[in-house]
Amino acid sequence: MPDQQKKIIFCMAGVLSFVCALGVVTALGTPLWIKATILCKTGALLVNASGQELDKFMGEMQYGLFHGEGVRQCGLGARPFRFSCSCGCLVMALFASEVKIHHLSEKIANYKEGTYAYKTQNEKYTTSFWVIFICFFVHFLNGLLIRLAGFHFPFSKSKDSETTNVASDLMY
Repeated sequence: MPDQQKKIIFCMAGVLSFVCALGVVTALGTPLWIKATILCKTGALLVNASGQELDKFMGEMQYGLFHGEGVRQCGLGARPFRFSCSCGCLVMALFASEVKIHHLSEKIANYKEGTYAYKTQNEKYTTSFWVIFICFFVHFLNGLLIRLAGFHFPFSKSKDSETTNVASDLMY
């Protein structure tokens, strides 16, 4: 590859990395990553609610990596709640699996709730989650782009060739 083309590819990769870094900082600065609708299962079953009555038993919550807020409703009016998460060890893949596989929204909605049981109706990832996801993907593509441009990473050199030259130089 010509030197000019290598420089252009390397500069494009640098600009993409910088944009990704700004995107990650911005997304981490936003507090809410997941929006969920929760249903007070105990109350809805108790009165056999349907239609507009069911809305009295629907609550909402939003949360991110570090804190969240929501409203629990179980037929007696809205009860707002706030919580903080000490999820510092989570990375994005673990966060996504915790939300879907381990029903994180239900666990948060039922935390310190003795009387009623809440069930998650729906969950959706908000813009912050998708910005982080795209930034990780673009960062991976940057590595491939730099490699295709012909740049060799420092850890890819073989040390065996250096040691054989040093040994032969010492003998003479």
